[in-house]
Amino acid sequence: MELTLQNEASGQTAANRGGQAGVTLLGSGSRGNALVVHGERGSLLIDAGFSLKQTLTRMQECGIDIDTVGAILVSHEHGDHVRGVGVVSRRMRVPVFCNRAAAGAIRERGLDGRGAINIFSAGGSFDFDEFRVTPFSVPHDARDTVGFSIDIGSFRIGVATDLGHATQPVLHHLRECDILVVESNHDPAMLRNSRRPWPVKQRINGRHGHLSNEDCMQLLQKVVAPRTRHVIMAHASEECNRYELVGDLAGQCLESMGRADVAVGIGRQDRPLPTCFVGG
Repeated sequence: MELTLQNEASGQTAANRGGQAGVTLLGSGSRGNALVVHGERGSLLIDAGFSLKQTLTRMQECGIDIDTVGAILVSHEHGDHVRGVGVVSRRMRVPVFCNRAAAGAIRERGLDGRGAINIFSAGGSFDFDEFRVTPFSVPHDARDTVGFSIDIGSFRIGVATDLGHATQPVLHHLRECDILVVESNHDPAMLRNSRRPWPVKQRINGRHGHLSNEDCMQLLQKVVAPRTRHVIMAHASEECNRYELVGDLAGQCLESMGRADVAVGIGRQDRPLPTCFVGG
């Protein structure tokens, strides 16, 4: 079954800052990615790169009731983002939302679980329960990778975890967010000195690969807004980066901007982060 969504122009956020919104990063890295966006009444799962057992275990550790999850959003078809999408969507009995390119790849690999796939297009917006979701194109070496800007009442969450460089549309969609989830993948020197094959190094360091730590800090300088309260650093390489380095660089970057008040979370591969909330 396939439902094509009609895109709408993105709306203004409400003037009233009541309610709450939050993010739980279940894990991030080359071996699996998933995060939960929380609203007042329910939640969305973005990507399902872990096994069903790992997904449920991590959600339980964070106190997340699976019955609150209403849908799965897919950013792109790489295995570390869709490995569990079929089994997780069947277990949770929820629909999957992705673009046509990702849907085709998911079906080709038999990962759809024969469930409903709802098709969106980058650049438009659609409503699902209390969430207004705006997928936007990001430069990455998949068929049609997207990030997400998600409005929940008066709050906005921005997610971009796989991109080679920050285009103007990416910057546009990540500005004015209360919570940001952005990629800080590798340290260039560690990547150069790693044992990875040269073509892999070129891919990662290319304009359709992954953001370096330095590129991520430049991104933060352009998108952190007065309303921003939390920044989550995601998709750090276990081989070509260090979590402590990412944290130090992010802290220094925000302090130089006069925003030492922004809370920084460092996403890890092996365990989830505590949920961060705004409002409430």
